[in-house]
Amino acid sequence: MKIIKYILAITFIGGGLQTVFAQTPTQPSPTPKISETVAKNLEQATNKTPVPRERREQAYAKLLEGQRYIWNIYRSRSQTGLANTVRLAKQSLQKAVELDPTLAEGYTALAELTSPYDIDEAILLAGTAVKIDNNNYGGHFILAQLYTKKSEINRGVLDANFAQKAIAEWNEIARFDPRNAEAYAFLSEFYARTNKPEERVIALRNWVSAATPSGNGFYGRVFKGENLSPENASLKLAEALLKMKQTREAIEILSRLIAAEPENEEAIELLQQAVESADVESATIAVETLQQAINVNPENTSLVILLAQVYVGAGKIDQAAKVLLDTSAKVAAKDKNSAADLQVALGDLFFEKNQFENAAKTYQNAFTVRGIIQSEAVTDDARDFAIRVFDKMIETYKKANRPNDTKAVIERARLVLGKSDLFADKKLISFYLETGKKAEALQTVRALRTRNADDYALLRLEATILTDIGKIEEAVALIKPLIGKKPSVATDSAANGQNGDGIVTLASPMAADFSNYIFISSLYTQAKRNKEAIEAINQAYSSTQSSDRKEIAKLMLATAQQTAGDLQGAETTLREILKQSPQNPIALNNLGYFLAERGEKLEEALNLIEQAVQSNPTNPSYLDSLGWAYFKLGKLVEAEKYLKNALRFDNSSSTIHEHLGDIYQKQGKLDLAKSAWQKALEFASDTDEINRIKAKLTNNASK
Repeated sequence: MKIIKYILAITFIGGGLQTVFAQTPTQPSPTPKISETVAKNLEQATNKTPVPRERREQAYAKLLEGQRYIWNIYRSRSQTGLANTVRLAKQSLQKAVELDPTLAEGYTALAELTSPYDIDEAILLAGTAVKIDNNNYGGHFILAQLYTKKSEINRGVLDANFAQKAIAEWNEIARFDPRNAEAYAFLSEFYARTNKPEERVIALRNWVSAATPSGNGFYGRVFKGENLSPENASLKLAEALLKMKQTREAIEILSRLIAAEPENEEAIELLQQAVESADVESATIAVETLQQAINVNPENTSLVILLAQVYVGAGKIDQAAKVLLDTSAKVAAKDKNSAADLQVALGDLFFEKNQFENAAKTYQNAFTVRGIIQSEAVTDDARDFAIRVFDKMIETYKKANRPNDTKAVIERARLVLGKSDLFADKKLISFYLETGKKAEALQTVRALRTRNADDYALLRLEATILTDIGKIEEAVALIKPLIGKKPSVATDSAANGQNGDGIVTLASPMAADFSNYIFISSLYTQAKRNKEAIEAINQAYSSTQSSDRKEIAKLMLATAQQTAGDLQGAETTLREILKQSPQNPIALNNLGYFLAERGEKLEEALNLIEQAVQSNPTNPSYLDSLGWAYFKLGKLVEAEKYLKNALRFDNSSSTIHEHLGDIYQKQGKLDLAKSAWQKALEFASDTDEINRIKAKLTNNASK
């Protein structure tokens, strides 16, 4: 009898029948629900009432008969044959548990047969199996799978109740098989989604050391594209450790991965994130591994650039520059594109260290290495590269406060890219706006629009500039004619007898009413006309049937309400959004920030923002909100840490710089505070914002 139990325990747990059933359309269960036919015996089953020997023998005979039918399921070549075989198997197994209600393996087999047709019925059957015998591996495995499905873990919104049940069952599988990779993989996912980072790390460590399965099993079907390899587990472990600020161990894991597989782009990207926040000692760990990987694959520019970044993190700027220069020279003859990319990376290094002269020269070297000549039009294959480098050169000269050089590069870009390319014109407009020459910016935009009448981006830019100079009605008048206008769509020319190129051209999505109402609202907000801004948002809301767009409109409504001073209205709107979409990171962040800004419900504000940060740990706006919440709570060390982290991802935000200045002031670090506020003033554009920052600088000038 033990042999039969063992066979059945391993037969009904691999998801094999699920795969067979998946090949046929969903159909009704071919036999009545087991709960209806054996309900009278369930009490006897769970109470383990003794069953006479003769009935036990008859039950095992039926169990074996059901097993034979199950084996035949795999041989069925038609839907009719499959349905008939399943029906016969269920009849045999149903009879087995009627004869012996304590036969746990019978319920397990029935659960497996039933699960493709009725998940709730299968859960009842598998649950009965484990009540009878808590060591019934197959029953626990089926429950783990079905609770995972019911949890909707791969659908966005997690069902907390079924998630906890799934966690309990996967832990049971790990109890039976401490080296089961799939159990730990699922546990790590559930712990990630239920905000249990410590438990997630433990599960990931167990997954790394688990036996490598031959396939990806149920995990691979739930999380398409994922696999159960130890390498994947190591990647996820490193990522989890980074979130917990255990940077050193994360770097060690990633270094080993890259040493074994130098082309592992995910590991390289994660290591890049890790070294950005690592201390000198931790960053140094990666150097030797990266050098070995580069020796194996010297043409991998990503590895070379990463090594340079590690040197920068360790404070070894000269070595970083040397490795980029040396490698660029080494690969130039064979691969000028990669050599030019390394020059750009070196220019970025100089830029980040405020060595603007060196940065500009290095960017120019990148052009030379790539073969781009100042007086000649660029080839199509080099156009994207040229635009990227011109953009960097323009920003470098602007940062160095060299307006003449900035304009010279813009004109050079026009020559190289051609007059039909709008890059140079748009950069010139941006330059005019940043230097306060709004009239020149408006004139340039209008000149461009005469040549590009259908360019909605230029139309909106003109409206934005008009609003900025106080002509809000004229700005809105540019956009309103688009509302209600059907976007023109060119049909296939083969069908309408035109030039026969077969191209279908779609109108810009900016032509949609929803988008235009939202943009009009932003113009009114910019002009501090809050009533009209809210009206436009409500019109946007009414113009669409899309739930996603309605949610966007509500988010904008909350911001407009906050700006208008309707604090309670803003809070109510955001809470309505979160009732419908509890994991909406923007709503979580905005509500948390609004509460923190008002100094109300600070612990709730912190919790809301932490959830937003968890969904996107590199979002500078969320990190700024988190730092500000800590500031309001009086936790200045944490506040400073998160605001500095926010600046790593957005160094041009006046709000983040201003907040950091406020923290420094509270800490008594007045020189640092003034420096941060001065930085904020450089990036500020709103008049009220500029006046507020100037007041802080003036009030603290003599201190």
